[in-house]
Amino acid sequence: MTRKIYRFATSICLLLVGGSSCIAETNALSPDEKSKSWRLLFDGRSLSGWTPEADAQWKVVDGTITSNAGGDGWLRSKDVYTDFVLQCDFRNIPKGNSGIFLRATKETKTGDPSNPAGGYELQINNEDPKWATGSIEDYIQRIAEVNPAPGEWHHYEVEVKGDRLIAHLDGKKVLEGRDAKFKSGYLGLQHHKGLTISFRNLKLKPLTATPGSK
Repeated sequence: MTRKIYRFATSICLLLVGGSSCIAETNALSPDEKSKSWRLLFDGRSLSGWTPEADAQWKVVDGTITSNAGGDGWLRSKDVYTDFVLQCDFRNIPKGNSGIFLRATKETKTGDPSNPAGGYELQINNEDPKWATGSIEDYIQRIAEVNPAPGEWHHYEVEVKGDRLIAHLDGKKVLEGRDAKFKSGYLGLQHHKGLTISFRNLKLKPLTATPGSK
């Protein structure tokens, strides 16, 4: 590589990441995130801090939380959260159907083991005719049409504060709305039988004190 090309590549990299390292470490907090009280929810090696609910089989695969076997089910966080900012990456399959649960109950929904009994679900389902990716299913419709490509990694950031929910997908605002039904609860990851879903880089910044864990 010539000096000129190297300098150009370095400049582009610094521009994209705001002066930090070009290669962000997966499943780790940066010094800046640590200073701002972010928490790492998945260390890339174990499912510590998470509890499987119903029949989905969750495992750690190449630094991801993945489920591609078992029946319907979901993976529940150990802790309960009220107001927070959550970030995570997901990779879905063609015609896949998953979601991220926010302020979920501990109990699973009767007759529907892929869902908690209550809570908000941030959709990962491009094919849903009404509540597609970016929506809070049954509660808040997305404000932007998106169609994240299957087989690729995509990044969600969602802020839940009071009755307000805002989400960005790959840097684009896709959701902004209000609902006051669920005040606090668990986080969750969804799996449907016969499908595959993977998550990584799960990070959370509490905006209020954590009520507790179970």
